[in-house]
Amino acid sequence: MRSTFSTRSPEATMAIGKDLASSLKSGDVVALFGELGSGKTTFIRGICQFFSIPQWVKSPSFVIVREYPAPIPIYHIDLYRITDDFAELDDYLNLDGIILIEWAEKVEDHLPDQTIRIKLFITGVNKREIEIDDPRD
Repeated sequence: MRSTFSTRSPEATMAIGKDLASSLKSGDVVALFGELGSGKTTFIRGICQFFSIPQWVKSPSFVIVREYPAPIPIYHIDLYRITDDFAELDDYLNLDGIILIEWAEKVEDHLPDQTIRIKLFITGVNKREIEIDDPRD
């Protein structure tokens, strides 16, 4: 099912992420697409808020993957700096937990069929349009 939302603040973008998080379970893959500054990490902060991740969630651009301990482990992958295949992707896709992937267009051909796809578009200063394609519905 496809849903579209418009937001006017980072807090509103996080709220949509938090709402999606309420339906996530171990094994879910969430792939985020959008240009630099479109709100991918902000959306992920909302997901992590739902799971009471105590630390500040930031993009793992330089470390590629951050693991957040929670009742369901969360693996936050950022492929911005990846220029070749991310060979470890299959390893992460086989873990028990929730997989969140920024810059997912770089691995789209390797994503599972049931991947939740989030597309973020900049529509103005602090304004975003968010499309959520959730095949689980």
